Amino acid sequence: MNADFAQAMKRLVPNSLRKRYSDAKLAAKKYACSTFMMYLGIKGRYDTLDHHNIYIAADYRKNLADMEGRHVLSEDPSFYVQNTSVTDPSLAPQGKSTLYVLVPASHMHPNINWEEKKAPFRALVMKQLAKIGLGDLEERIEFERITTPADWESRGQIYRGATFSLAHNLRQLLHLRPRNRFEKFRGMYLVGDGTHPGSGLPVIFQSALISARLLLDDLGSA
Repeated sequence: MNADFAQAMKRLVPNSLRKRYSDAKLAAKKYACSTFMMYLGIKGRYDTLDHHNIYIAADYRKNLADMEGRHVLSEDPSFYVQNTSVTDPSLAPQGKSTLYVLVPASHMHPNINWEEKKAPFRALVMKQLAKIGLGDLEERIEFERITTPADWESRGQIYRGATFSLAHNLRQLLHLRPRNRFEKFRGMYLVGDGTHPGSGLPVIFQSALISARLLLDDLGSA
């Protein structure tokens, strides 16, 4: 099972059959942040902008507390921009390029109504992007797709829109996460950021290797 762990448990397994991961216990766990995403196709290129770009909020501790503690939108959010066309121009038509913008934000919480906040937060993100030299971006956008935490939850079927699943606190690290050989149901193996060893693409690859090895061992094929 490579679906989001908490959401899949709620959707696929009756609550009465999962005492350790009941709805109430899933709700009580700590979840990682979500992301506000912009996928942009633009006129021209930003050749002076690196492939990978990270902006850190002036008050990074406050930025983190806004996401993880207060569950509000930061006034000065950190962000990441990927400018792939400086590395591979073939990723867009000639004379055009793509930008991928990732802004960490709180997972779904009653404090944030994304139907109301989507447009003003987009405007704030555009102001943030101007800080790294993209002040004319608005007039150059030809294609735009935005994904909010609410979209991750509804369209992506991710619990609370937490794109990195269970948070990495001391009670949810490594072997304290749901096991790759899921102990509750014989024949079920988990893979992804909601299982051992944790989130992040390299770590998720490790979870895939672990699950594959366990499966082969159990089938006697190793």
